[in-house]
Amino acid sequence: MKRVLFILCTAVMALTAAAQTSDTRLRQSLDDAKARLVEFNTERMLDSLDQEKLPRLVSGGIMAGANLSNFIITRNHHAMSSYMRIGAELGGFMDFRITKHFSVQPQVVFTAHQNYFAATDTANHLWSFGADIPIYFLGRFGNMQKGYIQFGGGIFTHFTFASNIANKFKNVEESTATDPATPTTKPVDTHDYSRLYSLHDNHFGVAVTVGYEFPIGIQINAHYKVSLSDIAGFYSENKGKEIADALIYPQSVSLGLAYRWK
Repeated sequence: MKRVLFILCTAVMALTAAAQTSDTRLRQSLDDAKARLVEFNTERMLDSLDQEKLPRLVSGGIMAGANLSNFIITRNHHAMSSYMRIGAELGGFMDFRITKHFSVQPQVVFTAHQNYFAATDTANHLWSFGADIPIYFLGRFGNMQKGYIQFGGGIFTHFTFASNIANKFKNVEESTATDPATPTTKPVDTHDYSRLYSLHDNHFGVAVTVGYEFPIGIQINAHYKVSLSDIAGFYSENKGKEIADALIYPQSVSLGLAYRWK
């Protein structure tokens, strides 16, 4: 009887030990499987981040391009018009990323503008050199690693450093002269409108932009800027009746290349 009890106890203990061993192996297998699953998911997540890298929180770059500029003339009681001519620009920018698809981008762009400004039957070649300081609010769509489209709008301020008009306007109403040989009245050039720009060198306005950035950081961008401030107001004191009643707003469109450091 004792032998039977001993054999039974030994069998129970053996079965218990086997069960515990099996349970331990099962738990170890489950833990190993969990570890491999976590490792696999982590690698997938890292691979996904590598494939879709976000741009830096702060980045910058340089830009250059060509522009066309002229004036929008309203309340034009005298025959005045403005014709676009080509100019150039060069500058840089800083980009502050707010989210993956949105950023704020201030720029400083040195500009050379020119156009033909015609009044009282005389066309005058106007050129100016200055700087635009726009602030754009940009949206971006596409793969940040493979290239994306960006577009947005904002505000800008323009400062003019130098400007000139090749000819003076003829103002028949304000000043005339009589040639003794011929008693006809001839117009006399009395006004220098070369400071048309520089007297209002702080005009401001709105701007829009659209472009595309390639994976290597090179961008193609187009911009349009139009002033909201009138640059002809200083002639309201009877100094130039040709434009005393008019409102003149500069505008420009530009196309160029840029490079953003990543």
